[in-house]
Amino acid sequence: MVSQTEAAILHKLASCFRMLLATDGQRPAAILGIQRMLEGIGKDNSVDVHALANRIEKSNGSLSDTDKQKIRAAIDQARADGYAEGVKAAESKQHGTGAFRNTDGTLEWGEVALYVQREKHRLPEKHHEFIDDMASRTVYGREPTPKQHQYLHSLFYKLGGKIT
Repeated sequence: MVSQTEAAILHKLASCFRMLLATDGQRPAAILGIQRMLEGIGKDNSVDVHALANRIEKSNGSLSDTDKQKIRAAIDQARADGYAEGVKAAESKQHGTGAFRNTDGTLEWGEVALYVQREKHRLPEKHHEFIDDMASRTVYGREPTPKQHQYLHSLFYKLGGKIT
């Protein structure tokens, strides 16, 4: 690992090497800059000249196989995480945020009630009291009656929800 001081020196050296390509009077300035840096490195004990030389020698612009594998693994993990988040967002948009399902694969009534409550602003105000009552039942686990189930699910469908 290269220290911050070594990284700064490598950056300055790279700038000087680029200046060597110049056709105007920058070439002598680049050579003098490199000489001054090398003299300064010799006096500065915090910089390991051998580590700096090894870094320059081994930096051929390509990555080692280990680094390539680490980068590929990080990219694959990021891709998998992004895909999982996308699927989760799509399901959430379509069904609500819950992961709990009944044995037939449908959403729990509590998930439906909470979804409808979040979206009640899109429904007429006459439904709001019923919606809030159903959402409050989720806290205590009080199951709605069959007619309340029907009404709740009809509101859910009006909001564009789907139960698959």
